[in-house]
Formats: sequence, structure tokens, C-alpha cells
Amino acid sequence: MKRILYCIAFMFISVMMSAQDIPAGMRMEVAELELDNNEYSIFQYKDPDGTTAYYLSLGNVFHILGFFRDDITDMAIDHFDEACLVIGNTQEEAIAFLDGLLELLNQKIGTTKEFKYRKTNGAERLTDTDVSTCTVTKRFLQSKRLSFQFVSGNRTVETDLKKSTIKNLRLNVRINKKLHPDK
Repeated sequence: MKRILYCIAFMFISVMMSAQDIPAGMRMEVAELELDNNEYSIFQYKDPDGTTAYYLSLGNVFHILGFFRDDITDMAIDHFDEACLVIGNTQEEAIAFLDGLLELLNQKIGTTKEFKYRKTNGAERLTDTDVSTCTVTKRFLQSKRLSFQFVSGNRTVETDLKKSTIKNLRLNVRINKKLHPDK
């Protein structure tokens, strides 16, 4: 009898947890991936005005552009910040956005496209929308990747997104969609 009561209680708790709404200013993680000393994630965020959207966090480590010395030609200064691409209001839109990133990787090197993004204010809250420039690049002896450039203070910073990262995040969103469909 205890087992039946415990099962009913756990089912009731899980139904109540899935029915809860996200509080304003809070992130609900959908997918996370750690790769190349950087963390990528897709999350749902609710603004104080009540609108919710899905975002792709491009991690916290960015390389400041334009800092080179004569004796050290490949030195980069790392800057810690978080930029989050706006990827849609539903999980279907998020998957379509990720598919669009994969299609962009099939374009020729040097192709550019602009994306809306929001930065965090240091307290996991998102700031106003801005525009990032994305360029299809290829590193020496490596595969193609998407290089996103952002303005951070007085500097321009960039971070890369590889095909494998996009595919892994897309798979995680698809699994999450089956487990937790949008209402």
C-alpha cells in the first residue's frame, strides 16, 4: 500500500512541476553542452512583461579582436561575458533556427549574416536586444565554423560555434520537445 501511495505522490509532484510557469527574470535550461573550455546552452527566459522566448547562449569565453604584438602573433585576451542569440518563441522555432545555422555553415567562407542577441547583466538577467555579425570561417586544419562578433564595452569580441555543437544542441532540444511540449 505504501508503494502505491508513494507512486501516486511522485506522479502528482511531477505533474505539478511540469504545470508551473516560469517566474519573470528566470532561466529554464533546455540543453547544455560543454566543449573546448566553453559552455553552450539553450534556455527559455521570461521577461518582466510576461513574454517568453528561447535563447542560445554562446558561452562565457570570448576572444578580444585586434590585439597583436610583433613577437607574439597569435595571442588573445579572454573576456568573460555571456551573449545569447534570440532563437524563437517556441521549441519548433528554436529547432528551425538551429537548422538555419547548419544551412549557413554550408555557405561559402566569408558569408555574413546578422542575428539579434541579448547580453546578461551579470545576474543571469538579460539586457536589451542588439545585433551581432556572424561570419562563416575556417581555421587552419580545422572545419568550418560560425564566428559571432559582439560589442562588449569599447572592444569587439568573438566566439565560434562548430557544426557538432549545433547538432548536439538541436538533438537535446528535440528530446526536450518530446518530454515537455510547448503549451
